[in-house]
Amino acid sequence: MAFSSRRATAVLQPLEALRGASDISAQSAALKKVKYELSGHLSRKIEYISHGLIPSLAQTLLNLSTRHADSQPGQDEELGCTQVAQILCVIAHEGPAFVQPILETDVLQGLVSYLLLALSSKTTIAILRCLNAIADNLPAARPGQWSQDGSLAELLYSKEYIKCITKIVGSAGNTVVSQQACDAMLALLCKTVTRELHKRALVQEGLLTMLAVRLASFVVAEGLVPPAAEGVNSDLAVIFSLPEPAPFFADLSPVLEALCVLTEQSRTRTALFLGDPAIRAVLPDIKEDFSPSDIRRAPWGTSYFSGGAVPRSRLYGPFDSLLPSTLVAEKANSATQMSFPSLGSAVSMPKRRPSYLSAPSDVAHTPMMQGFADETGESSFVSWLLYVVRNSRGKRRLLAAKFLVNLYSLTYVKQERGPSFAALLVPLLTRMLEPEAMRQDTSQQSNSSILCNGLHYSKAVPAVLARLIMDDAEMQSVAVDSHAIINLSAGLKSTFESPAGHKAAPWQPHKIDEPSTDNSVPGTRIGLSGPTSTIRREMDYREGCLQALAAIAPFDDDYRKEICDQGVLVHIMQALEPYQIQRSTGQQVDIIGNSAPVILAACGAVRVLTRSVKALRTKLIEAEVAKPIIKLMSSTNPEVRIAATRVLANLAIDFSPVKESVGESSVVKKLCEQAHSANARLRLESLWALKQLVLNASRKLKQDVVDELGTSWIKLLIKTDPVDIPEGEVIGLVEREYPPTTNSSRQSAQDVVMSEEAEESQLTGGPVAGGAGLDQNSFDTTHTTKDDIEIQAQLLDLLRNLFCGENASDLVKYVFDEMGQDDFFRIMLDRLRPRTLAGPTRKENYTAPAPAVIVVKVLYILVHIGACEPKWRNVIASQTTLMKQVLTFCNHADREVRAQCCWIAINLTYEDDASDRAACKLRAVELQKLGFVAQLRKLESDPDLNVRERAKSAMHLMSKLMAS
Repeated sequence: MAFSSRRATAVLQPLEALRGASDISAQSAALKKVKYELSGHLSRKIEYISHGLIPSLAQTLLNLSTRHADSQPGQDEELGCTQVAQILCVIAHEGPAFVQPILETDVLQGLVSYLLLALSSKTTIAILRCLNAIADNLPAARPGQWSQDGSLAELLYSKEYIKCITKIVGSAGNTVVSQQACDAMLALLCKTVTRELHKRALVQEGLLTMLAVRLASFVVAEGLVPPAAEGVNSDLAVIFSLPEPAPFFADLSPVLEALCVLTEQSRTRTALFLGDPAIRAVLPDIKEDFSPSDIRRAPWGTSYFSGGAVPRSRLYGPFDSLLPSTLVAEKANSATQMSFPSLGSAVSMPKRRPSYLSAPSDVAHTPMMQGFADETGESSFVSWLLYVVRNSRGKRRLLAAKFLVNLYSLTYVKQERGPSFAALLVPLLTRMLEPEAMRQDTSQQSNSSILCNGLHYSKAVPAVLARLIMDDAEMQSVAVDSHAIINLSAGLKSTFESPAGHKAAPWQPHKIDEPSTDNSVPGTRIGLSGPTSTIRREMDYREGCLQALAAIAPFDDDYRKEICDQGVLVHIMQALEPYQIQRSTGQQVDIIGNSAPVILAACGAVRVLTRSVKALRTKLIEAEVAKPIIKLMSSTNPEVRIAATRVLANLAIDFSPVKESVGESSVVKKLCEQAHSANARLRLESLWALKQLVLNASRKLKQDVVDELGTSWIKLLIKTDPVDIPEGEVIGLVEREYPPTTNSSRQSAQDVVMSEEAEESQLTGGPVAGGAGLDQNSFDTTHTTKDDIEIQAQLLDLLRNLFCGENASDLVKYVFDEMGQDDFFRIMLDRLRPRTLAGPTRKENYTAPAPAVIVVKVLYILVHIGACEPKWRNVIASQTTLMKQVLTFCNHADREVRAQCCWIAINLTYEDDASDRAACKLRAVELQKLGFVAQLRKLESDPDLNVRERAKSAMHLMSKLMAS
């Protein structure tokens, strides 16, 4: 034991020398010895850290900074800073457990503060390499969580230190070291920027402008500036000079990757980038072209357009002539084209939810801001990116494709260009998924092939492909023809074959003495084991494969069958297991399960596969898909609970063989509990699942759902107009009345300055990307009027399905007894009535019709009640005011609304048996008095076939009754 103590003392001698150094030279010598002692020796790193190495390094940086408090650091100070950075880099490479003590001290703040000074290139690069190593191995924010610690990001993007980023990026010049420093800083940015707040801070600091100038310099260096780009920009009337060309050794990939991070899912920042003078100078916008005959010249010399001037569609940019020719759909401008549209034409499907859920009617649903590029003109940057994709290889091709997909999802790409992506972009991405290509690429593990997050570029392809082909049947077909399902399935399987989740504790050649320092001192204890960078990269690849498989098969059942035939269902089930760390009795640490993003992607894949009736009745039953989904509903992560509930809604459909197991009392109680949640999305999805469960269910299950939700709660939500709910308040958490909104309160609710974050959330149809981490268990309680309308529609649909099946009459009576029959029909009438909204003055008051989605649901409820026993038909027919309001919808623009008006007439005049004939005739007379006959005769010539047939059936029944 004495020998061990003497050896430990000898090993720690450089650390003692560092603490006792009296001058800079002695300090530098001690730092050099410490670096040599630690390099390649894991046990020594543990020993040094436990004896206070990290606090000593922090004190060393503090001492160095005090020497140059009023001046720039000298050569000796820079050398000391460089050696500290190198030591920390050596420690950080051991993994998250070794980064934890670094984050507990002020040593990083000392390093980052040096970046604000005029340092030599060697020192700058050493500091950036250290920060990148730490960013690669960040520990979990809390023990047992997946999300990483955010202290490094908070430090970098604070007001005090954010300038160091623009300083280094802006100083990139014609030297290799300056370019290396710039690339290292951009890599650090891509690893640490996750919050919307940080992205906005970087844009305000001018980084987006710097990146635009830097990208423009690459366009100039490659000689790709269109001839017409030089000169005057007519919109701004400013002469733009082209930037200096980038040096031949500069790399475009870090610039593209940083731009992808900053502009992803943000129309605001994307517009700022495309509108930057440097980009518009080298890559001008594509403007609509006019025929020369449409241009007139005035006597005073200026030009103007004739009254009949119509712009000609001009898709081709300056780089399109360099791309392969593809068939591009033309605009249907002529009368002939409008009269005879193509047989394959279809309205573009909206992004995300509607691609998985059928629309309630044939009203066209289009993505928000669709056709933006058609109205404002497409930037030549789009065609330049496509040119780069076609003429590049490896990481550069992938990043250009990713940026192009970002622009496409934000509708900065002309609608006519979309079909060309199926021919030009999808085949290139799917080719990168082929096993031979991936094997060849991954064998060359160089910086030119690795993305900033450490993932090989070929493993980032699935996520880009998923975002591109989502909701586009043509692109999905091309991807399947290119063997994407086979290659993605193989990639998904490979992520479960790697033993990266097992980690053994290091072997110690001798017993380490207890450190003399107190373990409570920050920076003197190794952190707990957590996900390593290797595991995180595997999870990113797994997530991308699951997303791509889900994006391929939302429409085609053959694609879903092919996915099941690849044998990946067992791996998808494994991807539903939550992340956890298991520590055995020995030195083994097992990291099992999956991160929250992987679970969300797996839920998306399961949700797509459950749309296949055959798969649901065979493969998915064998995999026992319901068990992990039900288990996920108890997750503390709100996003996971929402995703699991959406899958459960598909498992609860009427033909599902697992509907009985999904309808267990514990699941019903959980869904009803979630329906009372303050989170709008969780409430909506829970009601959607309950709606599916009660369809044709037993009377007991239906009554249990009504009792668990609470009739007073149901009544409150269906009787309250969503417009009357005060901003920021969640209805249903407390029982209270919501009177109609007054003029003053309505104006105050409208006078809200929306932040950029709220704007991006509305544009992307969900939470802002890069916002709160998925491991944060806080619920989003923001409710919009649109959210509350959708929730009310689902609750009305739930009532509709309660009034369906053999026990429908019993449920009608049960609900009427609980809510009150008169109150129930009064609520139905209120939901159908138009709403008078207050304008600035009484004369400017206006009437807004009831939302079509609500009208359809209410009419369906009346149809189902009318399909029950004759006594309920008499009750409906006696509601004169309600029936008059129904009559007003016979001329509604929505065909589904018109069809339901016919169904109400059919059900009220349908004769069950001879004993009901007299009552049927009385109801027919009442309908005739209200004017139904005249409206039904008009509907017999309705343009929609279904409406015409329903109107004819109703007229036949009424005519037969009136004649008798």
